Amino acid sequence: MLQLADRRRSRSAAMSGKMDELQALAAVILWKSGHFDTFDLAAVLGVGEDAVCRTLQAARHVANGGA
Repeated sequence: MLQLADRRRSRSAAMSGKMDELQALAAVILWKSGHFDTFDLAAVLGVGEDAVCRTLQAARHVANGGA
């Protein structure tokens, strides 16, 4: 059954690829606009949705005083 899995949908978080600085900045700005969800951002930026979620979480951590 595992051989029939869609490899594009079965990626782990470590396999989703990296976001560059511009993509991360765009994700944060577009997220803060309130008009996009993480799925839309991932599609527009051409990255995995999990990469968008991790970027937004990191931005929240920094905004709350974390280093």
